[in-house]
Amino acid sequence: MPLTKVEVKAIKDGTDGQVITWDTNAKATATGPGTTGQVLTSNGTGAEPSFQAVVDNAAAMALALGG
Repeated sequence: MPLTKVEVKAIKDGTDGQVITWDTNAKATATGPGTTGQVLTSNGTGAEPSFQAVVDNAAAMALALGG
């Protein structure tokens, strides 16, 4: 039976800025912290999210959004 409630003190220590996620085998893992100015970005189904630079080019943003 999966856990439905875990107290914060029950989670092992990590690094400031890490984000807990699940891999393709449904195992918990932590994505490393990004650096200043980066945002957490989805890399699609089956891939861990990662911190990446913000896109500040309007044409690149439109392309990324399917425009």
